[in-house]
Amino acid sequence: MSDDALFDVFDQDEPAPMVEIVTNGSTTPKTKTAAIIDDTNGDTTSKDKRSLEEDDDGDDDNKMDFSLKRSRTDIPMETGTGSFFDNIPRMKFHTVETIESCLHEVVLPPNCDFEPLKAPVGPPAKEYKFTLDPFQREAISCLQNNQSVLVSAHTSAGKTVVAEYAVAMALRDKQRVIYTTPIKALSNQKYRELHEEFKDVGLMTGDVTLNPSASCLIMTTEILRSMLYRGSEITREVAWVIFDEIHYLRDKERGVIWEETIILLPDNVHYVFLSATIPNAKQFAEWISYLHNQPCHVVYTDMRPVPLHHYIYPAGADGLHLVVDETGKFREDNFSAAMATLRDVGDAAKGDKRGRRGGFKAETNVFKIVKMIMERNLAPVIVFSFSKKDCESYACAIAKLDFNSDDEKRLVEEVFTNAIDLLSDEDKTLPQINTVLPLLKKGVGIHHSGLLPIIKETIEILFGEGLIKALFATETFSMGLNMPARTVLFTAARKFDGKELRWITSGEYIQMSGRAGRRGKDDRGIVVLIIDERMSPTTAKEIVKGKADALNSSFKLTYNMVLNLLRVEGINPEFMLERSFYQFQHYSTIPALVEKLKNCEQQYEAMKIENEEEVARYYKLKKKLELVQDQMSVMMNEPKYLLPFLQPGRLVT
Repeated sequence: MSDDALFDVFDQDEPAPMVEIVTNGSTTPKTKTAAIIDDTNGDTTSKDKRSLEEDDDGDDDNKMDFSLKRSRTDIPMETGTGSFFDNIPRMKFHTVETIESCLHEVVLPPNCDFEPLKAPVGPPAKEYKFTLDPFQREAISCLQNNQSVLVSAHTSAGKTVVAEYAVAMALRDKQRVIYTTPIKALSNQKYRELHEEFKDVGLMTGDVTLNPSASCLIMTTEILRSMLYRGSEITREVAWVIFDEIHYLRDKERGVIWEETIILLPDNVHYVFLSATIPNAKQFAEWISYLHNQPCHVVYTDMRPVPLHHYIYPAGADGLHLVVDETGKFREDNFSAAMATLRDVGDAAKGDKRGRRGGFKAETNVFKIVKMIMERNLAPVIVFSFSKKDCESYACAIAKLDFNSDDEKRLVEEVFTNAIDLLSDEDKTLPQINTVLPLLKKGVGIHHSGLLPIIKETIEILFGEGLIKALFATETFSMGLNMPARTVLFTAARKFDGKELRWITSGEYIQMSGRAGRRGKDDRGIVVLIIDERMSPTTAKEIVKGKADALNSSFKLTYNMVLNLLRVEGINPEFMLERSFYQFQHYSTIPALVEKLKNCEQQYEAMKIENEEEVARYYKLKKKLELVQDQMSVMMNEPKYLLPFLQPGRLVT
């Protein structure tokens, strides 16, 4: 069959009208590319009334304005654009001179001018038996001037001193102060500490309420948020609110609670924010200043009172490798040796039948390291695991060892018995209680959210008194609890965050490793990270030597928030969104985007296109050709044209 015969099938019916494109060489453009685009640029016969130009006019989506380059002034601005830029928050900044180990800045609202901090008149609200660090003195000076402050410092640096002074000052001035924490365990600890010193202290958590009419109330942030939504009388009397571990605001699940609470608090309240080191502390202070129209100071220090030594332990090996010393220097040679040891151990496991069945058990690695820590007198040690099950299994594996003397065992049993006496007879027979006591007597403790509150509190007391030498805990134990140890051990570098199993971030590592080193007791803290063959050298280096995580908003509208807002007059979801830290962070990116836009405009104006009219003509012809091809494709795929080709034996591709 010839090629002509092959396509004779299309002659059986009236063909669809096609367009013959003829370039009119005698016609010249009308000086503008737009004229070229609008020109039909060819003659059409009466037979071809369905012209491409008609098709183009009927399909606005396929049309493109390919006119000559326009200047920025030719492009109309959107309505309200100017007012939008006028509403972008613009705060004032001032740097206060301090010594080298401390940075002090203040963020001011546009209508407020900086005034130097005044020296206090009269005796201080609280005196300390030790010399305050520079950052502590700077922060307390802000409190004495009744101004809000954000204190950003490493874990165990002494941020609690600032909070204690705020409580003492409020009680001295007959004012009410609220101390919020992210977890109940931290609330319980702060209650014990502050009640011992100030007496007029109350506790409000989901588990217990003690002295709710006290001048100083310790509570979780969720409790304060609920009080604000209810319009509680207590919130109207508050002069100071202390937010401990404010970096919890970036938590994906609960971080929105912090933003809700801060937004709902009145403008006449002053704030004390305690946080681990965050690189964008000033941005958070800007938000507070913008939100409540008051100055907010930022006192930052990256000094560690007790330097840390960071070690890597390759799983299955026998030695520790120092990778970061007390000066913060990364030991590349030691790190390479550790990774080489890890590869050698992995190869040996592959060649061993037992290795192929499961390799080196994690319990064996933890057992060897904890035993070595005890032999080298590096106790107490906090062993961080990322699941409750692992905490219990590791603790049971270590139970073969005994770290307490007979006198210490008697003290442990006495404290534990006194605590359990508060329970009913039925609760005293719970399996959890019978399991924990034998471990505690050997100096081994467990701390996670699955334990009874009374048991967790007892374990915290025993650890604080030095009667627990090895504590197996989850990540929540690092959230502000003043429970430092000499050594911190990570059983793994991967955690399940509710969605996926991922490597821990450098910020999480910094938070937990900060528990190593007891101020005034240890000259250095020890941090040990167990790594396995799944971890790449790059990942290990990023975790150990990485920077702190930025404080980014996790704000989201939830059903619970919307229902709560329905009970409050004058507040709606738009109100919360406009004042959220999430929205404020987006505001802060606008100047950089505007600058980027200006640079692009300058490049656009400087751009020169040679033969611009010819390019426009080519573009127009190309679009017409694409349209013809589309018409051909539609025609060829119609059944009446396809069926004659579908014959037995013919190969169709």
